[in-house]
Amino acid sequence: MRHRAALAATALAAAAATLALPGPASAVEPGFAVRITELPATFGAGAESRTLTVVASTDRVRCLKVRWSLVLRAEGSALDQIEVERVEENGAFPVRVQSNGNTARITDVNVDPGQLCRGRTVTARYRIGFDDDAGTGRVEFQPQAFDAAGTLLQQASGQSPVVGQQPAATGAPTETAEPTPTPTAEETRDSGDEAIDGGGEATATPGPAESDDLGAVPASASGDGDGPSLLGPGLIVGAVLVFLGVGLLLRLRMRGRGTSRHGALPTGFPAGR
Repeated sequence: MRHRAALAATALAAAAATLALPGPASAVEPGFAVRITELPATFGAGAESRTLTVVASTDRVRCLKVRWSLVLRAEGSALDQIEVERVEENGAFPVRVQSNGNTARITDVNVDPGQLCRGRTVTARYRIGFDDDAGTGRVEFQPQAFDAAGTLLQQASGQSPVVGQQPAATGAPTETAEPTPTPTAEETRDSGDEAIDGGGEATATPGPAESDDLGAVPASASGDGDGPSLLGPGLIVGAVLVFLGVGLLLRLRMRGRGTSRHGALPTGFPAGR
């Protein structure tokens, strides 16, 4: 069962006939302790409800019943933008609510089902959420433990920030500049032709210069490129020498045959004596 932190004052006045709500606490009883064991680090507007957990303990020998009351103060949010639900293991626990300005007191209608004794604690849990339109600020909690007669036993305090929803940006969307496409070779050639036809100056990329002497003999690949190659003349001189050598051999052979026919020794050595 959910209860908004701010209820109509007329409904509270009607409930006052059957229930006396605890007033402002001015003193505490020795031998009791109240601790907040679970406190959300932050609350978000429109987010899921989060849990606040409080534990009471005592070193007294005598056991007693406890009635819980939670004082809530909000900054940045109205009380009707806050939802508080007191829960137990078997579900929601009925409460009564008082409000004054930005402060609300949420008190159990019945005493807690547990029993507070030495070595035994009593626990209260609250599910707390904020509406979508809640603003940024903070919320303070002050849980208090009373006995069945309305006597304050002990209290604690804590606070958490509240984060409101950020407004959506209303500026015009930024247009993303599209990259300029790179012209293709054909488009570049067409644009150059148009520039020439229209009387414009077309810039031509200079190519490699051709030699004016078309009959020039290239340098040998095996040389160092500093002078002309000697391979051609060497081959010519070699051929001439070979030709002359062959001719000389033929003449010597023909002369040798003529001498033999006139009685000379063919070997060319003088006759022995």
